[in-house]
Amino acid sequence: MPTKASPQPELDELDLNIIYALSSDADTSHKELAKRYNVSPGTIHFRVLRMKDNGILGESKMKVNLHSIGLKVTAFVGIYLQNGTKHDFVVAKLQRIREVVRVHTLTGQFSLLAEVVCSDREHLRSVLYEQIHHITGVDRTESMISLQEEFSKDVHVPCFGDLG
Repeated sequence: MPTKASPQPELDELDLNIIYALSSDADTSHKELAKRYNVSPGTIHFRVLRMKDNGILGESKMKVNLHSIGLKVTAFVGIYLQNGTKHDFVVAKLQRIREVVRVHTLTGQFSLLAEVVCSDREHLRSVLYEQIHHITGVDRTESMISLQEEFSKDVHVPCFGDLG
């Protein structure tokens, strides 16, 4: 039986402006945001906590240059499952593999698409044949090695003045 979705809280102009500012630069301090939007730092703190609690804001992370730490090979691995009932089990096992950094459930040819980062092709081979292929429920995989990332961008979140 499907669970009832919890209603999203109403977001006002300040909330939207905080989202815009933090999506542009997650290091922006509450004090700086308070000054920018003419409210107290406590108000900013409360709003950020509320939006985190409601799942609107997630955790912030630093972007790491993977090449600089020796992870020079990125592959996208299409995963065929033996049957759909193993989906959650396979995803949980993939999540435990350090080199698997992202997994999507797909429509179409593959059941899952995993992004895998490794030091070299031999390391990738090891992850594929000694880890992913040993997961119960994985039928087979198809791998595509990235030659070069052309660009990566974050989703633009409009500020309040840009809406409507």
